[in-house]
Amino acid sequence: MWNLAIREDPARMLRKDAGLHSTRIVSASCDLSDLFSSVHGSQLVWAAFLEGGKTARTALADFVARRLGERTTAASECGMYIIRWALWSATMSTMKKAGERGRQANASSVVPFILERTDIRCTSKNELHIGLRLFLHAKDEAMEIDKNGEDLELHLRNATGNYLSQLFATQEFTKEMMNHVATAVLQDRLREQLKVKKAVAFVANGAILPRKSGASHAPMASPPAVPFDAPPDSKMNGTLEVSLVRLRPFLCAEIPESSLTSDDDASTIRLSGLLVPEGISLIVGGGYHGKSTLLRTIACGVYNKIPGDGREFSVTVTDAVTVRAEDGRYVNNCNISAFISNLPTLPGASEAVDTTRFSTNEASGSTSQAANVVEAIEMGCSALLVDEDVSAANFMARDGRMRSLVMDESITPLLYRVNGLYASHGISSIVVVGGVGDWLDVPDAVILMDKYTCRDATEKARSVSRQFSHGHVQYGGRGVVHRLSWEKTGTPIPRRPTFHFLKTIGHDQTGVALIEGGHAFSLYHSHESSLEHHYHDDNDEDRLVDMSKCEQLMGKKSQLYGCGLCLVWLLEESSRHPEIGLKALLEKMDTCIDETDFASVVLGDDTRSASLRRDTLLASIGHAFRPRRFEVGQALTRLRGIELENTPVDDEDEEEKARLVEEERKKKELLDLWNARRKK
Repeated sequence: MWNLAIREDPARMLRKDAGLHSTRIVSASCDLSDLFSSVHGSQLVWAAFLEGGKTARTALADFVARRLGERTTAASECGMYIIRWALWSATMSTMKKAGERGRQANASSVVPFILERTDIRCTSKNELHIGLRLFLHAKDEAMEIDKNGEDLELHLRNATGNYLSQLFATQEFTKEMMNHVATAVLQDRLREQLKVKKAVAFVANGAILPRKSGASHAPMASPPAVPFDAPPDSKMNGTLEVSLVRLRPFLCAEIPESSLTSDDDASTIRLSGLLVPEGISLIVGGGYHGKSTLLRTIACGVYNKIPGDGREFSVTVTDAVTVRAEDGRYVNNCNISAFISNLPTLPGASEAVDTTRFSTNEASGSTSQAANVVEAIEMGCSALLVDEDVSAANFMARDGRMRSLVMDESITPLLYRVNGLYASHGISSIVVVGGVGDWLDVPDAVILMDKYTCRDATEKARSVSRQFSHGHVQYGGRGVVHRLSWEKTGTPIPRRPTFHFLKTIGHDQTGVALIEGGHAFSLYHSHESSLEHHYHDDNDEDRLVDMSKCEQLMGKKSQLYGCGLCLVWLLEESSRHPEIGLKALLEKMDTCIDETDFASVVLGDDTRSASLRRDTLLASIGHAFRPRRFEVGQALTRLRGIELENTPVDDEDEEEKARLVEEERKKKELLDLWNARRKK
């Protein structure tokens, strides 16, 4: 059943650990139909699995990885040898810890998200590929292992085949695996219903939102955690209805009490909860009442979660992007003029800073957040997720008193732009607010968190707005305060890496190295580094990518490494197709991965560069998770030293040009009138 290939481990430095005689890299594959044929009720199981498509294949691979991660202490005697199996991410140190604690501490067991990965994968041809690191010990510590012995090779093949066959043999394994698959498919189908309901996110009744601790993904016990409950008398209290068809009998996840199975169709599931509508939504409340916890639940709703996470029935549109301040980030050729304009001329400079082509090696809080918003728009997001706590105060809002005192302000706050952004581009915003009441002038919906209980405060917020606003005034001749229209000049122009940069980066032989701390990586040339130099701390900031403030990169180091692999692919693809802009490149990458699988795209070809990346991945962290295209785009724009240029666009017709000229004339007249009134 199993096709096995065994080769030397490229991580030669691991053999320096005391007590370790040899390691091998095992690649095993089999046809899923053969694997399912031994299962009780195989035809029903196989038909249900096929119905789930790529989501089912990803979930199966994720489940197998978690089970293998729990079985790393398994051992087998082969003649004079003892064999232990582990995931590719295992090293001798993790094997020792596994012996001490009874299991391996690895990413698969602590990250509750179902992510496509490189070491264990199901292809579009329904082939399962499993990567293992085999640890080989001699019973007699004084005896050296015969690395070339044919008998040993046969022993390793037979033992590994038996080990994998036993893993899949039990009915319990099949039951839990199909529940894992059904839970993932259910989340995808819930997510599809959001567009139908004109909603951005759904939080199911009964969900456990808080985590056990700030360092844990595990749900907090209830009590003290308060299960989520949507306000019963609110328009935001809604129901999603999906059909799982053949997968319904395999769904064993604990469904909240508020979920109903329809009487007329046993395959249909109805879930009730909070539907966050499209448009502008605020999450308000006192400190420590659950505002940010709710936003984090919405942010992680772009990923499928495992059964038992507590949030596995809460979903968000896949193109929602978290934006925040990011002091010190690298920005190149970014049009932030919608938010930042009329910057003062720097000492010694002959011209003012052009914010339509803004570049800096060290952005401030406001300019970095402006760049983050604009780049999210450029990459095609449909919703922005913003938390006041981690945002630049002057970028978020500016009250009337400050407008009166400081009239020559370069920043147009996000508060004034969210309505125009939704009206012009259909981009919704979900904003956590706790300290600035001006935000109550702009929302379509207001969610109040009070002692971890959700309430609808939309009507009360409108009443407060009418009471305190006393009529809105013109803002610099550009429209009504808090509800400025989105000017076309502020819309980001598609960008692409310059030919000069692509030539200097040497992408054809580029590797990825994680930086100590696990929040950044760098790109390096093959002649600059060997396998032993991973996890280095490089003082040279050129080609460094800091992702520490990219909050939706939730797969830890493995997903960070995946960002690096995708970034190298983007640079190579951009070199082959220099006419393609960033958004089109990211969409092409997603299409390629969706049609095949993540590992085949970023590691699959036969070039020297791909071979280097495969070996360095095995030598460092073993496997990588697939990131979203938005995080890959964030990695590219944060690559220090990258040079971006605007992609040429077709000239607008004469009628459109005339309309824009007339708009500018009217704006100038209003601005002149406003300035004249201020002088009186």
